[in-house]
Amino acid sequence: MLSKERILTLLDRAREIDSKYEMFGAKAHQYRLNPPVPEEFVRDVEEKCGFTLPADYRRFITQVGDGGAGPCYGVEPFRDFWKRGYFQENRLAEWYRQGYRQGLARPFSVRPMEPEEVERYGFSREGYQEHPERYFVWAEQEDENNKRWSTEGFFLLGTEGCQWDFGLILNGKKRGWIFTTDNEGAFALDAHSFNEFYSHYLEHLADTKALQKELECWRGRFKR
Repeated sequence: MLSKERILTLLDRAREIDSKYEMFGAKAHQYRLNPPVPEEFVRDVEEKCGFTLPADYRRFITQVGDGGAGPCYGVEPFRDFWKRGYFQENRLAEWYRQGYRQGLARPFSVRPMEPEEVERYGFSREGYQEHPERYFVWAEQEDENNKRWSTEGFFLLGTEGCQWDFGLILNGKKRGWIFTTDNEGAFALDAHSFNEFYSHYLEHLADTKALQKELECWRGRFKR
């Protein structure tokens, strides 16, 4: 289990190093966690939508912090669940959100990515060649009406910007795993659990020399 005390210590140190929030995405979360979400809210969402959250993620958002500090632009708060599913408010926004919520109760179904498919998606060929077992493609359903929900069972955790997001698998054989997606049907494995995923982020913050070096690189970009 992740230690809340250690998390807060590392976030405080990172905030001291990057006090102007110049690192990529830092201005969005400012190395702070949101207050935990009530257990009652989580249980109500699960009952209404027909899924259950993996235990480690559920523990994190109800006991440590409901999103906030995390990779890239951070981890989105679960308390905003009913707003998720579509980024643009228009007459179809709620329809998209309903489709997203309904899809979460269905199994996440993917197949291994084939070598000849790599260039079709945005992942690097070098990364694929080094670890092909980490790359997958959504296995399309026969029902044409369901194809718009190509990430069934995929719960959005946050964004890396542009077309890239990362999320948690709620159903299927890969339940609990976390993937990055190009939002066009391709996925790359990030971690086998939320604890592993967030531990990677904490390890990044714990290496202060590397963090300071990375910060200098970002400052250099701003000066150009």
